[in-house]
Amino acid sequence: MVMIVVLTLSLIFTSLVMGAGSMTLAMLLSCAQGIILIFFIYKLDSIEPEPIPLLIKLFLFGAIPLPIVVTIIESGIQYVVDILTPQGSLINSVLVAFLVAAFSEEICKYAVLKKLTWKHPAFNYRFDGVVYSTTVAIGFEVVENLLYLFTSDAGTAYLRAAFPGHCIFGIYMGYYYGQAKSLELSGDESAAKQMRTKGVLIAMLIHGIYDTVAISCSASEDGLFILSGMLVLVVIMCVLNVNAYKNIKKYAHEDRPV
Repeated sequence: MVMIVVLTLSLIFTSLVMGAGSMTLAMLLSCAQGIILIFFIYKLDSIEPEPIPLLIKLFLFGAIPLPIVVTIIESGIQYVVDILTPQGSLINSVLVAFLVAAFSEEICKYAVLKKLTWKHPAFNYRFDGVVYSTTVAIGFEVVENLLYLFTSDAGTAYLRAAFPGHCIFGIYMGYYYGQAKSLELSGDESAAKQMRTKGVLIAMLIHGIYDTVAISCSASEDGLFILSGMLVLVVIMCVLNVNAYKNIKKYAHEDRPV
């Protein structure tokens, strides 16, 4: 756990000191982190590893069509939010974080996840839900980080890459997704639906809270507020990274057939 905290802090520090000329290194960091996380989660699935072609399909769907669909949905919601609330205000930041980002992205990731895996014969262990969910999420995250790189300064790109947010959101969504599969196979479809919904809502909640702080910082011109917000983000990053690492190890250890 100490290693996770140190790694997070070192990546954040790098984000603050790197200049805009470090595009290549930022791109490598963004892509490498996703590949490392997929490999790490895949290795944890030691009882019955998932078929590689399925994981490649999940990753590619998360990386290619999903960002396009999300961008279209987010643009529509952003337009409405900006009409109803003053840009730069706290309520605008909260709505952008929870509706534009968290709602749109988590719903779309879930739609891909369920479409490609719910009826797949390889989905026969609870931990499989975590593997599938995080694979879609990491595919999306790699592309999103690259888009941040091309539309923002290198510091922002590094800061985004320092926190594998979508992977962490995917861990929680995938945990409940695996539980839901077990409930459905036991004949309780209503409970299965509730469990899937719970996973999506928890992912949205964590995502929305993180983005609220990040967006509020970027919208502020108060140096002290920005510094305070950055410190809060660092704490959130470390807590979520450590908690996700502990939970994913626990989920893998307790894995059993659905």
